[in-house]
Amino acid sequence: MITWMQRHNKYLVITIWIATIAFIGAGFVGWGSVNFGTKSSSVAEVGDIPISKVKYQFTYGNLYNQYAQKLGANNFDREKAKALGLDKIVFRNLYNQALFLNMAKEYGVTVSAQEVANEIAKFDILKDKDGNVDKKIYENFLRSRGLKAKDFEAIIRDELIVQKLLSLLHVKPLSLEKEAMAATFRIADKIDYKILKLSDANVSVGDDALKKYWEKNRANYLTNTKYNLELLYTKAKDMNFSNDELEKFYKENSFNYVDKDGKIIDFNNSIERVKQDLTVKKLKKVAILERNRFKKGKLKPSEVVTLEEGDKKLSGELWKVIKESEDGSFLKPKVVDGSYVTVHLLKKIAPKEKSFEEAREEVAKEYKVQLQREALNKRAEDLIKDPKALDKSVKEFITLSKFQPIDGLTPQDSMKVTRYIFGSDKRVDKVTISDGLFVYKISEQKLLEDNNTLPTLDKEIASIKNAELDSNLFKDLSSKYSLKVYVKGLQ
Repeated sequence: MITWMQRHNKYLVITIWIATIAFIGAGFVGWGSVNFGTKSSSVAEVGDIPISKVKYQFTYGNLYNQYAQKLGANNFDREKAKALGLDKIVFRNLYNQALFLNMAKEYGVTVSAQEVANEIAKFDILKDKDGNVDKKIYENFLRSRGLKAKDFEAIIRDELIVQKLLSLLHVKPLSLEKEAMAATFRIADKIDYKILKLSDANVSVGDDALKKYWEKNRANYLTNTKYNLELLYTKAKDMNFSNDELEKFYKENSFNYVDKDGKIIDFNNSIERVKQDLTVKKLKKVAILERNRFKKGKLKPSEVVTLEEGDKKLSGELWKVIKESEDGSFLKPKVVDGSYVTVHLLKKIAPKEKSFEEAREEVAKEYKVQLQREALNKRAEDLIKDPKALDKSVKEFITLSKFQPIDGLTPQDSMKVTRYIFGSDKRVDKVTISDGLFVYKISEQKLLEDNNTLPTLDKEIASIKNAELDSNLFKDLSSKYSLKVYVKGLQ
């Protein structure tokens, strides 16, 4: 915005950092594991601190579960996790944590076994109905995550060490900082603007131009990998369980039955899920025996299919195993919709370039958007040079302290535009929005009366200062402690 904001920019930059993810309040959704080809017990080493495979797997699973709970297990799978770059996010978080663990080691910051025990005792999902940590529940929790107690406790210890280190480093806000921040929230702007939507850009896509675009980008238009598979289903027979059996199973696995807030759901409201889970557990032995007979040719497949990679007929976890397997492999049974499926991978059919006709619809859509964006950018530049054609104005002053939707924009785009305006030193500019461009001119600016925000800014200022401190520390620690990565593709 405007000069004052630039002069005080150091107070306004927020760097987001997550040290680690010790999140175990979420129910377990069966995220599987990440397959590493290295024989090393670590995926990387930062200075003197190794990042173990166990810790990476656990952290990946926890973050995966968080996304699955927020989006719904049916809306989040390994393909979406891969597209999101979840593996790289996890590695970056653990790398950041390892930097601070090196620093803590250098300065002698430690935590005791009692502090670790006290932290674990806070996790409600490990407690019995009387509120005490139950050893059996704890053992089952560790078993379900593929963890040993010493590994889990080491993960918690590292988390506590970093928390203790940061509490020693972080400082309280100064009076000058409060005043600077308060002044920021008192600035108010009125703007004239115009919304340029992609749909408003009339562009024509001729066959010759479209074919040239395809020729230039043809390597991007491929068929999906396909798989010839034999599938053997091991379905649940009628299984009856006594109430005692169900209650025992629930008690030992209660950490898996939680609501969206991470609170344990009682037995009566979990009973249908308990029955399903216990059925699946009992069915596993049958599935293993049937796989052996299937492999020896004593059982015929339930069906033979050719599926595109990621087809919803199979689970995301199963697809990951299929993709990493060789032709002819008989895979271990996996749960799909309450039954076990054993896959015999007959043959992988590699992707190939689509012909122009096969790719035409996809190419036309992408090329049209490119032409529309080019047209909008040209129109936006003309408006910036001569903003008289800006045809809308906000009725009230916009500020950082109070969210105000802008007519014609979604709440998300309104927030994005507001933040951009108050972070720019230009009076006339353009902002990319979800379906086009937003061109604006600041027509009026004023300083609001003091609204006595000083007492409420401590948390915000501390967050900004500490984020800035963490960011600068990262730079120093990254140059000080070397990184060795043993697994490709994590950075």
